[in-house]
Parts: sequence; structure tokens; C-alpha cells
Amino acid sequence: MCGIICEISSSDSCVLQDANLLQCIKNRGPDYFNRIDVSTGFGMTVSFFGAVLWMQGTEITKQPVNNDHGVLLYNGDIFEKSWNSSVSDTLIVMKMFSENNKCAEDIVKILNTLKGPFSLVYYNKSTHDLYFARDKIGRTSLLFHKSLNTFVISSVLGREYMCIEVPTTHINIWNLKSNRIKCIPWENTGLKEEFHIDHWWTKLQTQQSLSDDEFHFEYETQCEFIENDPIIDYIDNISRETKCKLTLANRLLDHAVIKETVLKLTSLLENSTEIRLERQQNKCKLCLKIEEKICNHCTVGVLFSGGLDCTVLALLADKFIPPNQSIDLINVAFDRNQISNYNVPDRITGKQSFEELKRLRPNRNWVFKEVNVSKHELEEFQSFIIGDLVYPRKTILDESLGSALWFAARGQDDIESSTCRILLVGSGADELFGGYTRHRNAFRRQGWLGLSIELQLDWKRISFRNLSRDNRVICDHGRQPRMPYLDEDFTQFVLSLQPWLKCFPSDSMGPGIGDKMILRLVAINLGLTGVATLPKRALQFGSRIANKKENGSDISKTFLNLNKIKNI
Repeated sequence: MCGIICEISSSDSCVLQDANLLQCIKNRGPDYFNRIDVSTGFGMTVSFFGAVLWMQGTEITKQPVNNDHGVLLYNGDIFEKSWNSSVSDTLIVMKMFSENNKCAEDIVKILNTLKGPFSLVYYNKSTHDLYFARDKIGRTSLLFHKSLNTFVISSVLGREYMCIEVPTTHINIWNLKSNRIKCIPWENTGLKEEFHIDHWWTKLQTQQSLSDDEFHFEYETQCEFIENDPIIDYIDNISRETKCKLTLANRLLDHAVIKETVLKLTSLLENSTEIRLERQQNKCKLCLKIEEKICNHCTVGVLFSGGLDCTVLALLADKFIPPNQSIDLINVAFDRNQISNYNVPDRITGKQSFEELKRLRPNRNWVFKEVNVSKHELEEFQSFIIGDLVYPRKTILDESLGSALWFAARGQDDIESSTCRILLVGSGADELFGGYTRHRNAFRRQGWLGLSIELQLDWKRISFRNLSRDNRVICDHGRQPRMPYLDEDFTQFVLSLQPWLKCFPSDSMGPGIGDKMILRLVAINLGLTGVATLPKRALQFGSRIANKKENGSDISKTFLNLNKIKNI
């Protein structure tokens, strides 16, 4: 992902003089960076700084992109097979904006057609409208900061800048002359809201100060939500009479509707993985700027706990990565007790799944990278780097998960750092397929309706619960996270399924089969019989970064006194 920052100020630039913040932006885009300033003519200056991670197109596209119509800062990946892969998606987006910049509705329509993770800032020079948005799923980061004389929209902001995460619910159009902002819901231009920019800022500050549990959404009851579906009885009966998980799974695959669903999911996931591996330079960090045509190093890694989600992605990736390139399976472990013991649960399952991949795909050079993090190293990087990336999320759980992902994405084992520029990440699988204990609890309390509501809630809050935070910590290493489970076509199909075709959290379908049932069947159908029945394990416990004596919802000590942090 690229790094972008836009500062709107009525006085001299302030935030863009912060060398530490600019370095965070450059970390996200190490291949090129530049700044331009635009005077509005009514006492305000808009400064644009872009740092590019070159992924699409045969040539690097320098940012900010500036022409007579406007200025674009773009951070993302459009995965549209109809687009010319030799041309950068940044240039295609800018061309579309430039040709349709007279009408705000046209820009909104263009944004609604984009498929893939993105965040952007676009300034229309003729209307003085500043468009900014994250994609509707929220796979990228975009933060907003306001102080006395300046506004900032940025991929990253440190702890000293009070900020909010730009919501994924709307496309924002801020007229810099009137200081009014229109908030237009995705795919529904008729329900726009309009505020003074100060009111908008205050409103969102209040919303984002609430805990996750205080967010409420309207849920939709599927029109064909029929609890006497014969499939329910079929699954229930087989689960009661079959104790072996693999035997049970194979009997489930005998059902025509279940098998059809598995094949459709597999096809969509393959397509999602394929385009995410095709749209790249196919060169590692070492070879990117060398004229050699062929790179034999690792260009793609997998954040690899050895669990179901990541192992399925690794197996599918083998199909689309050149056979001469290795694939790094990056496995992270923490030693909180300072006894140099990294044999944590995820390390054990990681090695097991590593062996299964080698058995199924013996011609691939799979590299199992053991990332070991001591207590001292963890605390040091949390204090000086990771805290700024996790912010404005501040809980112990946010810090733990963010730290685990930061060290994993760094890809540094005892010998060397991974050369990959793309990281496959299993984000979204648990939310889509009911991988958490709360899904089983919801089913026990309220049956299928309760489970359906819980799954919808997970999906609606995924953008602000973890995706933005994860994007900030992973991209700090100049690597591109790509998340096949969050592909638009894939998620649209999964969300259309009845809850009992996603998971079946009855007492007779225990952990390792009922949770994420349909994805487990996908794995078995692909030949992954070992990993398919492994119980779900949270990253913070599998890597042993979590301190079980702490409450994950409490504010971490890293954020308790932000006034002091500014002096570090």
C-alpha cells in the first residue's frame, strides 16, 4: 500500500514538517515520494504528499498525480480484470476523474464501480471540492486530524495527533470554500447528509469514542430465512451419528447443495487469489529496480499461523506463483517469560501445516520462517513504533494484535528478512464463516436468527474493528497485504448464503468442524485433511503475545498519557 497525506491549512504547513510522521508515510511507499502545494485562492493551501509502493503497471506512477483538472493521492489496488494490466490503476482512476470532474454525482458513480481495497484524496481544482474515502469494506487506512489552523487526512498519524478513522459508510465531499461536507452513502446518492466540517468532526469523535459493543446496526432478515430447511436436518442427523470429523465432513460433501456451494466458493476464492497475485511486478525487494527480467526469489509471503484460513490461501497461491519462486510461510511467536521458548501453539500447528503443504505440493520450495520476538524487543517497538501505528485504537487487544502483525509482516527470522513484497492475509474468514466463540453463543441463545444477526454485526463492524489498524501495521514494512477472503465477488456470495451453510455451531458439531464449516469443507475438497479440522485459535493466544492476566478491552499503558509520548 502507498502512503498518502493531505494537509489543508490557512497558515504555514505544520504537520508536513514532522519528519517522524513523513517517515511513517515513506515506509508504506519506499519506491518514490513527492510533495506539491496548491493555493485555493481564498486563503487556504492544500499540500499533498505521496509515497509510492509500485505494484501495478509497467512503470511506476509518481504521486501526487496532478493535472489541470485536479490532484489525486491514491492508496490501493483495483482488481478489475477488464482493466489494462500494463497501465497503473492510479492513472486509470485519475483519467476517469478528470473526464467526469464537472459533476459530483459522476465521481461518486465512478467510486462505486471500483473493486478492491483503496483510500484516496482527490481535489477538484474548479469546484474546490475535496473528495476523500475508504473502500466500502474498509481494507485500507485513512485518518482525519483537526487542530486550530490545520486539517490532515493521512494513511498514518502518530499518537500526538488526535484523530479519527474515516468511516467506510460514506463518500465524503468537502467544499473547502464553504467548509461544508457532504456525506454520501455508498450506492445510494439520494440519502446524503451535510454538515459544517467542525460539526462532522465532533460527531465522529463521539461515535468513535464508543466501545465496539456500543455500536448498533439494523439487521436484515433474509427473505428466504426458513428454519425448516431440509439441509439443517441432514447436517444435524449426520453430526449426531458420526464422531470422526473427517468422516463427517466427507458425508456432508455427499449432499448436492453443500457440494455445489463448496465448488462455487472454491472457484471464487481461486479467482480472488489469482488476480491478487497477477497484478504485481513479480519481483522481490532485491530485484525490483534491477533490469533482470526474471526474479527467482520470494515475491509472495503468507502470514502463516498454520490455521485453516492461511493454509487454504497458501495452497491456492501455489497455483499462480511461478514455480521457480519460493513462498515464505511467516510464523510469529513471542516469549513473554524471557526463557527463550518459542514453541507456542501457532508454531506447532504451523509446522504441521507446513508439512502438509510440502506433501501436497512437493515441487514448490516452501520456506517456513520462524519469527521469534523477545519480551524486550516487543516492549521496545511497542513504545516507539507500533503505538503510533495502532493509534487511534488504544486497547490492550488492539496493541497485542497490531504488534503480532507488525512483527510477522517484518518477516525477520534469525537469518534474514523475507524478500517478498506481497503478503497474503486471511482477514475476514472468521467474520464471514462464524469462526468466533460468540457465534456459537449466539446460536445457543437465539438459534439461527441469533447467529444470523451476529454474523451481520461482525460484517458491518469489520471496517473499524480491525482492518484499518491491521493495514497500518502491516504496510509499515513496505509490503502489500492482499486479502482474498475480502474480495467483493467472494463476499457477496458468502453473505447471500443461509447461516447454516456458513457454519453449524450446534453442540453435536463441535470446534474444528461446526465453526467455519463450509470453509473446512473447501479445505478438505482441496486435499487439506490435516488443517481442515484444527480448532480455531486467536492470534494473540496462538502466538502467546497476550498476557492472560490483562483485560483486552482496557486501555494499554502505551496510550495512558499521550502528552508525555510527544516528548519521546
